[in-house]
Amino acid sequence: MRICKNRGNIQIDNYFLFFKIYKMKDLVIRLVKKSDLLELAEIYSKVFSEADPKKPWDVEHSYLHLLYWFKIQPDMFFCALNKNQKLLGAIAVSIKPWRRGNRCSAGIIFVDNICQIKGIGSLLFKKMLSKAVDKYQARSFEAVTFAGKEFPKSWYERLGIIPDTRALLVKGPCVDILKKIS
Repeated sequence: MRICKNRGNIQIDNYFLFFKIYKMKDLVIRLVKKSDLLELAEIYSKVFSEADPKKPWDVEHSYLHLLYWFKIQPDMFFCALNKNQKLLGAIAVSIKPWRRGNRCSAGIIFVDNICQIKGIGSLLFKKMLSKAVDKYQARSFEAVTFAGKEFPKSWYERLGIIPDTRALLVKGPCVDILKKIS
């Protein structure tokens, strides 16, 4: 048995094998209910505030953001729960028509920091993508993630999702843009 370092934590290889058996038996992936949103907002706020402390999320705005995804496509908003029905994370996407077929466009994916690197995000992603393909015949997937950070970029790359060198994310303050247009 060897010991490996994973995101600053020392973990034993056999633990991962055990967890795979554990999560299949005790982890539940299901559609999000409106009553889940507040608890998920607390997790979302914590995860994204820690991921980018310069741009913290409060629980109120996290809730409104999750409610937005719940309203636009509730059949593509999944959550993960442990055997005690504690919410651990979620994924929400929208399916939109694109030039060669439907595209699965990622809105959010997050897992509570205490549960990360245990395969929960991958299980959420697999459930979502399977439904996107089976129900909507989705042909491609797109997402926006943190720039300049190894994680989650490395996770996406392991799944075969790579940066699009022909695309550029652009953004700006609405009021400033309106002034420049006038």
